[in-house]
Amino acid sequence: MGTTDDHHDRGAVETAADTAGFTSILSRPRAMVVFAFIVFVVTTLQSISDPLAGAMQGDVVWEYPIPLGVVTALVVLGCAVQSGFLLLATRLPLVAVVGTTACYLVLVVGLEVPRWLGGLPPVVAVAVFFLAASRRPAVATAWSAVTIGATVGVLSLWSLSTGAPLGVTGSFVLSTGLAFAAPVVGAAALGVWWARRMRGLHRARAAVSAAAARHETELEHAKTLERARIAQELHDVAGQHLAGLLSLADAAVDIEVLDAEQASALIAEMRAEGRFASASLYAALRDLRAENDARAEPTLDLRSLDELVQYWASRGMDVTREVDGAVDDLPAMVSTTAYRVVQEALTNACKHAAGAAVTVEVRVTDSSIRVVVANAEAPASEADATPDGLGWGVAGMAERVDLLHGTFAAGPVASGGWAVVMEAPLSVHATQTPVPTP
Repeated sequence: MGTTDDHHDRGAVETAADTAGFTSILSRPRAMVVFAFIVFVVTTLQSISDPLAGAMQGDVVWEYPIPLGVVTALVVLGCAVQSGFLLLATRLPLVAVVGTTACYLVLVVGLEVPRWLGGLPPVVAVAVFFLAASRRPAVATAWSAVTIGATVGVLSLWSLSTGAPLGVTGSFVLSTGLAFAAPVVGAAALGVWWARRMRGLHRARAAVSAAAARHETELEHAKTLERARIAQELHDVAGQHLAGLLSLADAAVDIEVLDAEQASALIAEMRAEGRFASASLYAALRDLRAENDARAEPTLDLRSLDELVQYWASRGMDVTREVDGAVDDLPAMVSTTAYRVVQEALTNACKHAAGAAVTVEVRVTDSSIRVVVANAEAPASEADATPDGLGWGVAGMAERVDLLHGTFAAGPVASGGWAVVMEAPLSVHATQTPVPTP
């Protein structure tokens, strides 16, 4: 039993909340007073239009015991009281329905001028609309039926009490009852429809709010993933340089104190390695430098290959590039990974084969991409005799390509140089053949 009551209570609260968007407009005291005043003026003018027209024509025959002026004043007062009940329509709609109906019946029975009062039933209909818009459909239907039934019953009893013939009484009750019931039924149906639309609007707003909350959650998750990606970037592009610095430092420890030439060379190598490490760290961390609403720079991909080649060429590297196929519409992950492979391979060529010519070849087909970065053998005077380090750069490139279900190889070539070869599919449905070891 308690569960059923709770369900009804929740339904009532939800319905009231759904219609708040409409009733809040008229719940302001000034707005509701203006609304009620307009209703009063309209109903009053409609009610006294007949006697005023007759008085102007001079053919009014008044046979009632109450003077015409008094009846007119009472009608105006009744219209004012009935319109005043509409001030309660947003907070106490049931009281508004009962009050407006009672005013109509009192005027009909007490003054016996039902022909004047054709403008009063629509006021009852307005109160019924507010009731239907703020209650469940079953409640609104029940109270509408009770209001119509009570009004028709009172009109029938009053009509019979006048002693008029049954035919006249029946015709009066039918016409007056229909004139009262039609706007009340229409207002109740309109209120039920309005409440249903407002409930739909409320559910749509709730769905939008839930979607916004989900978006915020997904955005936070995406930020977390992006930070993890940047951490991987740090591992990939900076780890090898730090390893190189450690290797050079170890070599410096082992040299003879009096070997100034070798010490100077190692210091120069350490300085160059430090610059490479600094540049790599800056590139990997630039996405973290966006503050507030500042826009981070986009991740570089093969569309920036010319800038990368020009960067190394301006620093004395003999590098050429050849691109076969369109790189502008490549999948983002594929294009970014290929760019990183070229970037890492050029960095390694500068470190380990300074002065050697380097070629960059990119070939794009409908189903795959192949990237080859090869350098010739370094001149004897520029050969790198430093340790190989931890190999994190090659491992990082291989891991990146593996994520694309591609193949990767790096190693010496027969001509004495070094080559890095990457091949990857452009979609998960494409198949790849193993890349031969250089």
